[in-house]
Amino acid sequence: MRASQRALAVALTAAAASAAPGAARAQGVVGDGVTAFERQVDAVHEVVDGWLDRTGPFGDVVRRVHVGGFASGIHFDAQDDAQLGEPDTELWDARLFVDVDLAGELSLRGRTWLRSAGLSAEWNVYRLGYRDDDLGEAYLELQGLLDSSWANVQAGRFHIPVGEAYLRYGKGTKDNPFVTNGVSGPWWWDEGVKLYGSEAAGRFGYVASVTNGETDRDFGLDDGDQYTLKLWVDPTRWLHLSASALYSGRMGSPEAPANAALWLGETWASGFGSLTPIPSLTDGRVVPAAPSGALDDTTYLGVDAVLTHPAGARLWLSYGSYEIDSDGSSIYDRRLHGWIAELVLEGRLASPVLEPFYVALRANGLGTYDDGRGYLLDIRYGWTFGYDMRALDEYALVVGWRLGRYVTLKAQASFQDVSLVRGTSEMRSAADDAHYVAFALEVHF
Repeated sequence: MRASQRALAVALTAAAASAAPGAARAQGVVGDGVTAFERQVDAVHEVVDGWLDRTGPFGDVVRRVHVGGFASGIHFDAQDDAQLGEPDTELWDARLFVDVDLAGELSLRGRTWLRSAGLSAEWNVYRLGYRDDDLGEAYLELQGLLDSSWANVQAGRFHIPVGEAYLRYGKGTKDNPFVTNGVSGPWWWDEGVKLYGSEAAGRFGYVASVTNGETDRDFGLDDGDQYTLKLWVDPTRWLHLSASALYSGRMGSPEAPANAALWLGETWASGFGSLTPIPSLTDGRVVPAAPSGALDDTTYLGVDAVLTHPAGARLWLSYGSYEIDSDGSSIYDRRLHGWIAELVLEGRLASPVLEPFYVALRANGLGTYDDGRGYLLDIRYGWTFGYDMRALDEYALVVGWRLGRYVTLKAQASFQDVSLVRGTSEMRSAADDAHYVAFALEVHF
């Protein structure tokens, strides 16, 4: 680890304790500018609302359209082997969200058949520092079918409803306390139909989906072969529990190797050896890529627990197991284990003066944790370690400063440990260090 990174880690750890004497002064200096910015945004809203009020029916139509967005600029200082990004200052993430209210309550003969209908779409301009210009979510939503809180539908392209991590990859991006996402959380978009609902008081509910099961975008909803079910319960105001399951059937062929829809961090189930030129080892011996490139099926099972204390503390614990069954020989079968332990402490726990600040810690990992069998645990390591990665573990510390309703400043230190399967001694020197520090300025509206 570089000396500068050691120093930064120590500084981040001590920030909350040492910030109190100067926090009010710093908040005043920077806060004045942020407050002025917020006032300008509010003034624009007032002008637009006044104009819409004067346009009659046209204003009512436009008012049904809601536009939001998120953008982050980031500066990296990374080890040579950290695949997350080059040392640079760049636009890291930028996306737009559009929601359209199509209809309110629909009733017939005194009975409510539908509470509301709408359209939602997400356009990804940048993602992970790369220009994307691609569609994220895009779906039609019908809420309160037959006036029931249990019957709500989304049809189109949406985040696969497994676990809790995916909630940070769309509109929830602004709620991520870290600069980067973890290495093991399940997510990605897929096309199909999603059903969700809860009992009236919102204490327990479900989310289920049927989708086509492939990473590539395909709006053909008739070939759905991936099924998910998530059950959740809030037994108390401070505890949220969920259990998730996913099953995906056969996919892929020799001409088009499988690429499953569910991602864990930045990897997914694929035809073994198909995404890399690096020789793949199993039990210490080089094996060829899976001949068919197909998968018989995949199965994910996971549990999450989120504890939120009103005083300003949040703990998230997660574990998931992903079974990947390849076509043909069992030497290509793999089971991946993903885990997350995350703690967020608000500054107000220490002092009211520190309320705009927070500190967060994250430990998470993904791997086979089998010395003889590895997998490609992050696509960015495809040309370095390929399918010979035994585990990818990350430990992160971040200090955040909420400068206002729309702006957050963050500083993060992350320490990644890459371990390889046996028989890869010539690669191990490249797997020693994969650490980085990152500073981000985020804006959302």
